[in-house]
Amino acid sequence: MPFISLPYSYHSLIYLLLVELHPRSFEMNMLRARGEGVGTGGCPIPDHLSGAGGGPFVGKFTFYQINMIFSGACTVVVLFVTLGLMARHAARMSNPSEQLKIMRVVNMIPSYQLLCFLSICFPDAYLYIQGFTEVFQGIALYAFLMLLCDFMAPTDQDKVKFFSSLETKRQWQPKKKRNGLAFLNLSWWCVLQYPIITWVAAIAQVVTQSFRVFCLESNEVHFAHVWITVVTSLSTSVAVNAILQFYTKMKGYMKDNHPLTKLVAFKLIVGLVWIEKIIFLILTGTQTIVPGRQLTVNDVLIGFPNLIICFQMVPISFFILYAYPTKPYAISYKSINLRPRAYQEIQSDGDEEMLTTESPKCYYGGWMGLRAWCIYLNPINLCRDFWSAHKMISTSRAVHKAQMREEMEKERDVMRYETGTRYGVTRAA
Repeated sequence: MPFISLPYSYHSLIYLLLVELHPRSFEMNMLRARGEGVGTGGCPIPDHLSGAGGGPFVGKFTFYQINMIFSGACTVVVLFVTLGLMARHAARMSNPSEQLKIMRVVNMIPSYQLLCFLSICFPDAYLYIQGFTEVFQGIALYAFLMLLCDFMAPTDQDKVKFFSSLETKRQWQPKKKRNGLAFLNLSWWCVLQYPIITWVAAIAQVVTQSFRVFCLESNEVHFAHVWITVVTSLSTSVAVNAILQFYTKMKGYMKDNHPLTKLVAFKLIVGLVWIEKIIFLILTGTQTIVPGRQLTVNDVLIGFPNLIICFQMVPISFFILYAYPTKPYAISYKSINLRPRAYQEIQSDGDEEMLTTESPKCYYGGWMGLRAWCIYLNPINLCRDFWSAHKMISTSRAVHKAQMREEMEKERDVMRYETGTRYGVTRAA
């Protein structure tokens, strides 16, 4: 899939270029269909998108009513599949570190679906809730990065040992190499900024829309829409590029976990939504889809695009079901002692390193997974995960730098000793 491998910045650039090609024709079509003036501050789209339905679309039903019925049915299917998958992970939580992250990744699907459905039902609230779809995507992207780290090294100590022993090529300077801990630190920060910036951008969108200075369909610099779009696009570009670079360099260490399938299932949503934005921009710009007796501004601008998203989430939810199964985490009580879990140093006569057979003997999610749900839904635990990862990476990097300095000092002392010895031998001769 060549599209999935493209950096998100190229997508944003093409999108903004297409916006500049047909902004005037699109705006005039919208206003001509409604027969209304501009909104506060000269925004070409009215401040409040009122009027839920137009004329009959099929029988006595309007497009708005049909849209709610069809997208509502799709939403029920998506919520049943994805929340059911999350519930099974919660009930069969034998590896809390990985499965909590999987739940955060999967949660992007029902959250995106529910916000799109609410946008269809309440078009006036679209501008207030649309920005939060990026927030859930940012949290899922961060959880996906940490899930890949868990696949390679399950504990913090293992992560420090693993990444400190690696050297990776720099993206823009392939001839130079970067220590694995420095690479992990860079990837972590590049992905972490995404949920933070999208959260700030979503709040900014709500505030600017409440003051009538957001203006969804305008790219004028005195409106907030263009600035929020640029900031979130750059943030997304940095985060997605970091994920792709991390996967490219580390995929050889986690083949058994099928990381490509998990990455495609995650990236497919972003790619399809972006393609649909381009398609609808072209359709509206070329007057292929315009408001009329059967379609209102709400239907063209909000209803139809979100209907497509709601429909496509159905097959994607089944793909997520395949990409993040619960079977690898199921405990087989008949073969508990035969399932190797990790390497562990033990004291023995030969001072050897042996493979233990330690395995979880019960699930940690509690009755019906309620304990796992409480941990997952607690935002303090998410912030605690951020802090513990930051502390682990920063501490290990500081220790590694100190060790490197000591090694360099030892090498210098050796060189000075060898130089002095040679010089003394030469003088003596």
